[in-house]
Amino acid sequence: MSENQARKYLAEAQAKETHKGWFGGNKLDEAFDLYQQAGNSFKLAKCWKDAGEAFESAAKVAIKLGEQNDAATQFINASKAFKKDYPQEAINCLKLAVDILTQRGRFHSAATHQKEIAALYETELSNLSEAMAAYELAGEWYGSEDSKAIANSCNLKVAEFAAQLEQYPKAIAIFEKVASDSINNQLAKWSVKEYFFKAGLCHLVVGDPISTQRAFEQYEAMDSSFSQTRECKLLRNLIDAIEQEDVEAFTEHVFEFDQISKLDNWKTSLLLRVKKSIGDESLT
Repeated sequence: MSENQARKYLAEAQAKETHKGWFGGNKLDEAFDLYQQAGNSFKLAKCWKDAGEAFESAAKVAIKLGEQNDAATQFINASKAFKKDYPQEAINCLKLAVDILTQRGRFHSAATHQKEIAALYETELSNLSEAMAAYELAGEWYGSEDSKAIANSCNLKVAEFAAQLEQYPKAIAIFEKVASDSINNQLAKWSVKEYFFKAGLCHLVVGDPISTQRAFEQYEAMDSSFSQTRECKLLRNLIDAIEQEDVEAFTEHVFEFDQISKLDNWKTSLLLRVKKSIGDESLT
């Protein structure tokens, strides 16, 4: 279907929306359908911005008609078109859809789209602060709907971003909470050492040796197997190196661990912050 046909539908929709009959009647139902047809036709023509704007117009007409569910659906359709090249516009439409969904008590669906907002902030706009806030809200809503696994996945994102933004106490609290929730979960318990490890790295960056030692003892008490893991041994070795201000030992411990268990960028960045505190800014 051509772009010209899409523009024809759009012009007809706009005319129907503004139509005033002799007795005050309007043609909003017809306008709604035509805006949808315009949006779908623009999608086929790969005119993504035009498609998004057409679906957004359909949503606004649906609001005039009192059809909130249809409005939410059209805002979501608009966001899908916008996200191809216009992430901020996609976020704006998703926020409008989320507002409608929460007002109607559809919190699980709202959480799903709130998580999409977070992902757009994270991957398309590289705005960690907004992404963190969006994931945090999604996690709250998933939790309220008893979707604990998805809630925890959102909360772990919040913790990672908090650490990147140097909000270490917040990151530590979340990693520890998710670890505690996972210990007795058959599917999640294998990830506990990872959560304790990340919390431990945050403690090392904070640089409070007494608090760090207490935290490590708490982790070992919560999960008796943690003390035998390579992650725990690395944390113990690193705190010894920090106390002795031994940069070479710190580097060697990190290198040996990385040879077997590759450190990702998040962990590496925190380890660099720790190493900088003892007088070196590289991990080599």
